[in-house]
Amino acid sequence: MENPREYITKAVDYFKEIELEGKRVTRPTMKEAVRSTGAVIVISVILASFLGLVDFLFSILVKYVLS
Repeated sequence: MENPREYITKAVDYFKEIELEGKRVTRPTMKEAVRSTGAVIVISVILASFLGLVDFLFSILVKYVLS
């Protein structure tokens, strides 16, 4: 078992590293955030439309095969 002081030292070092890492983080500008959000929404709508169309076509195919 390690000395309790070593645990405290490791904990302090850990939190110092967290603070340093937090200072290195870069956040997007408002323009970048809006652009990225718009891209996600557009891609989501396109993908949802495609999957809806595929689902519709498969339902027609299944009804045709089963009838």
